Amino acid sequence: MDEKLSQIDKNLKILRTASADVSGDANQFGDTQLKVDVEIDEVIFERLRRCTSVEAATSEEQPDLIAMPGKGYTVAFDPLDGSSIMGCNFSVGSIFGIWPGSLIGSRGRDQAAAVYAIYGPQTLLVWSRPVKGHEPPHVVEEFVLSEGDVWKLRRTGVTIAATKNVFASANLRSAADNKAYSELVSSWISQGFTLRYTGGMVPDVHHILAKGGGIFCSPESVAAPAKLRLVYECAPLAFIVESAGGSSFDGEGSMLDQQIMSTSTKSIVCLGSRDLVQQSIPAMKSK
Repeated sequence: MDEKLSQIDKNLKILRTASADVSGDANQFGDTQLKVDVEIDEVIFERLRRCTSVEAATSEEQPDLIAMPGKGYTVAFDPLDGSSIMGCNFSVGSIFGIWPGSLIGSRGRDQAAAVYAIYGPQTLLVWSRPVKGHEPPHVVEEFVLSEGDVWKLRRTGVTIAATKNVFASANLRSAADNKAYSELVSSWISQGFTLRYTGGMVPDVHHILAKGGGIFCSPESVAAPAKLRLVYECAPLAFIVESAGGSSFDGEGSMLDQQIMSTSTKSIVCLGSRDLVQQSIPAMKSK
């Protein structure tokens, strides 16, 4: 336990003190890396190498599948989602998708569990974990890091049941030449919806779970293509949202039905209350 707590201290210290300056390098996708991206990525890989249940891992900073000493699961993670807003001191997060066995050829629906952490005024962890005999088969729970570096269960059975007039309009640049998206955003505004958008997918999706409803929408256009990656961001967060009773859409159907053929695949994504996702389908299908 002491070792575990010292690791939590290390992770939080990095976030509090690491530089948000560029590292001078780019990852294999060509994305500019910040120094804090690299440091958090190294910390997580260090922990995964010591986990007997992990046989392979891949991250947005190191997208090749890297063999681990354990056996059982493959972990795909975004070490620091929203690192580009670190300089604004906004909340950021980490995202983890956990697949049994191999990742390639699987779908988001095949995940054994999915997790995200959010680092803000409070440090929270939200996961969707399997529960035998439970319907749906996964339950969503929220933990808060409390005094003494103790994780305390704050909510269990988290649900997205009711429509909330809250929206996060990601990739808003695409509205310039995606008429359906422009009209959708305008309709939300005319209906008195409240904008809750930070530029970080974790805090924006967490707001939906915290309030019990709302929508996060990231479509595309010819001038502004999709920019979120399937295995590191879209599939794990869609798994949590659908486990909580919400819905997801990737232009064809549920995000969880999209087959994983590469760690580099980018996707459009819409997550949140079922009726709001349904209303967003024309914008998600249009370019």
